Amino acid sequence: MAQEMDDLKMVHEEEMKNYDRIEGSVVSVMRRHGCKIIQTPTFEDYDTYGRYFPQLQREMIKTIGPDGEVLVMRPDVTVPLVKTVAREYPDPDQLLKFGYVSMVFREYYGKSTHGKYFLQSGVEVLGDETPECDGEVMVMAAEFLESVGIRDMRIDLGTVAYMDALFDELHLTGPELSKVREYMEKRNLVSFEKLVDTLPITTIQRKVLLELPRLFGNYEDTLKRAEDLCLNHKMMEALERLKKVYEYLEVAGYSDRVQLDFGFTSHMGYYTDMVFKIYADGALYSLISGGRYDSLAAQFQVPRPACGFGLNMNLLYEVMAEENLLEEMVPSCDLAVIYDKPDRDLVLTLMDWRRKGHSVLGVSGKNRIVTGDYRITAVYENGKFKVGDEVLSKEELESRLGGK
Repeated sequence: MAQEMDDLKMVHEEEMKNYDRIEGSVVSVMRRHGCKIIQTPTFEDYDTYGRYFPQLQREMIKTIGPDGEVLVMRPDVTVPLVKTVAREYPDPDQLLKFGYVSMVFREYYGKSTHGKYFLQSGVEVLGDETPECDGEVMVMAAEFLESVGIRDMRIDLGTVAYMDALFDELHLTGPELSKVREYMEKRNLVSFEKLVDTLPITTIQRKVLLELPRLFGNYEDTLKRAEDLCLNHKMMEALERLKKVYEYLEVAGYSDRVQLDFGFTSHMGYYTDMVFKIYADGALYSLISGGRYDSLAAQFQVPRPACGFGLNMNLLYEVMAEENLLEEMVPSCDLAVIYDKPDRDLVLTLMDWRRKGHSVLGVSGKNRIVTGDYRITAVYENGKFKVGDEVLSKEELESRLGGK
C-alpha cells in the first residue's frame, strides 16, 4: 500500500509554474507548424482498447459508467484521437494536424520518479503519407525539447516496415511472432537467441533474425548492414523510404543527432513504418516516442495515413531539474499583511490593492506563515504598516508594491 500511495503526490505551485512554462513552449511549437490544439476524452469505452489493442489491457485503469458500461481512463492519446477524428472529420483526404497536452493513465518510470499517470504533449498528423511528413513530425519533436533549453539529444530512428517484411518471410505462428516481438522490445537477447533456435526457419533467415536486435549505430554503417540483410523487396522498400526521411532531417539540420535502430518496436502495437525515440543527452530513458501508423484509422471505418509522437512531460521535468533548466522559485504572493484586529480601513485597503492586480494576503497574527512565500511582509497596526524596521503609510507601501 505504501508503494501505491507514493504515486499519489501533490503537484506544488513551483512545479505548476514550470509545467505551465513548458506547456506554453511546446504549444508554441505546435502552432508554428500549423497544428490545431485539441483535447481528447478522458474516458473511453473499454472495447476501443480491449478489442483492437489487447496489449494495452494491462495498462488500463477501469471504472464503471453511470449506465453500467465499462470505461477506461485513456492509457494512450492516439487511439481515442483517431476514433474521434473518424466521426468528426469523415473525409479521408483532408489533411489534419493536431497538437495536444493531456493526462495519460499508465505507468512510467524515470531515474528518480515514477507514477501511474503522467502529462503528455504530442502531435498527430493525419492524411499525409509522405516521408516528408515523417521528417517534419520528428523535427517538431526535437523542437519541443529545444524550446525548453535541451540542445543535446539523440534521435533513434527505425522502421517497423523492415521488421514486418522480414517476419512475412518467416511465416511464424501468432504465438511465435508475439514472443519474438516481446523479447526484441525488452532487448532480452539471451532468451531471444534461445527462442530463435526453436523456430522452423532457414539458416539465412536465422542469421538475419538474430542480427536484427543488434542492428543499430551510425547512419551510414548501419544502413549498409541493413541493406546486406534484405531478404525480399519489401525490406528494401522500407529502407528506401527511411533514406528519404533521413534526407529531410539532414536538410533541417538534425542528421548529426540521428542513429539508426532496427531492433526497437513499441508495446502500443499500431506502428506500421517509421518509428523513433528521442533521448536527452545522458538520459537512460526516452522522453519522446512516435512513428507512422497507417492502418489504425481503418479500424474506425475511415482509412487514412497518419504519423505522430508523444512527449512524457513528467520525465522531461525530471531531466530539466537535473540540468538546472527550471525557473527558480520566486515568492508566489506580493504582500502578506499581519494584523491583530482587521479594521474597516484595512479591509478596504486590501480589496483596493487586489483590484489593482496585486496578490495580497491578510492574515491574523494567531496564524503562522512562511515569510519566504511573500515578496513583502508587513505588520498592520493603527493605520500604519511596519516592514522590518520601517513604518510606512498605505501610500508608501503601495509604492513598494509597484504598478500593475
